[in-house]
Amino acid sequence: MSDVRAAGAIYDLGYQRYGGTRFGRSYSLRILIAYSFRAAFGIGRGEKAKMMPVLVAALVFMPALIQIGVASAAGMSQMIHYADHLEFTAFLLALFAAGQAPELIVADKQHGVLSLYLSRPIRSTDYAWSKIFALFAATMVLTLGPQLVLFLGKIFIAKEPWKAFVDEWVKLFPILGGSLLVSLFIASIGLALSSLTTRRGYATAAVISFFLLTAAFSQIVQAIGFGGMERYAVLGNPAQLISGFAGWLFEIEARRRSGVGRAALPGTYYLWTMLVVTALAIAIFLRRYRKVDV
Repeated sequence: MSDVRAAGAIYDLGYQRYGGTRFGRSYSLRILIAYSFRAAFGIGRGEKAKMMPVLVAALVFMPALIQIGVASAAGMSQMIHYADHLEFTAFLLALFAAGQAPELIVADKQHGVLSLYLSRPIRSTDYAWSKIFALFAATMVLTLGPQLVLFLGKIFIAKEPWKAFVDEWVKLFPILGGSLLVSLFIASIGLALSSLTTRRGYATAAVISFFLLTAAFSQIVQAIGFGGMERYAVLGNPAQLISGFAGWLFEIEARRRSGVGRAALPGTYYLWTMLVVTALAIAIFLRRYRKVDV
């Protein structure tokens, strides 16, 4: 019986060590933030992914343009109000966060690419912070953008634009500060709730339910009114919370018949409530990714 020898061959595939530039952790973070920011607006994706961001952007900017048009036609720049627009955009920003927060984080879990991000050199908390910054920046576009349009409109429709700018430029500080906090408040809540599930539909439903149910519970407490709690219940309604914060920020007295007007709470109450909720949401989100299983 003849010997049977295993046939084999050795191939030189030419593998070599990578000798190029290694950009490191900071570069990876910048790329991930930029990619996530684009994804929040559906850029580089199909038409379906762009529908929600485009619709929300149109609904956010359109009232600002209409307000400028009416004020220009009437010749009354004082008809332009920053606080009212910030309050109006609260619900639209919540819808944006409900639709896009799951797109930024849940999709990575579903497609199994999270482990690739975290292989190296990005850490799990780096990934989480990049998503926070990306959604915050995207929300800032929808918050700060219309406010700046209103600011410029108020200046250029005035009879003396330079004088109007001198009188109005101090409003840039509350415009920027209000946009920063409201954007971070909405974005952090959206990401924290979205991180609790691995399905985009459930994540979107969780974010929408949060804003609707907290508002409904707050309205019930205000209607029943027991033990003086109705005054503080406005702090549990995201829309009224942002309304009270915006009124305090721009030094505008709330309408007496409104929930914020009836509560008559100091403006700092709204500020600190938003800061605490934002910090808590960010802490929950970061904790979820510290424990992530890759």
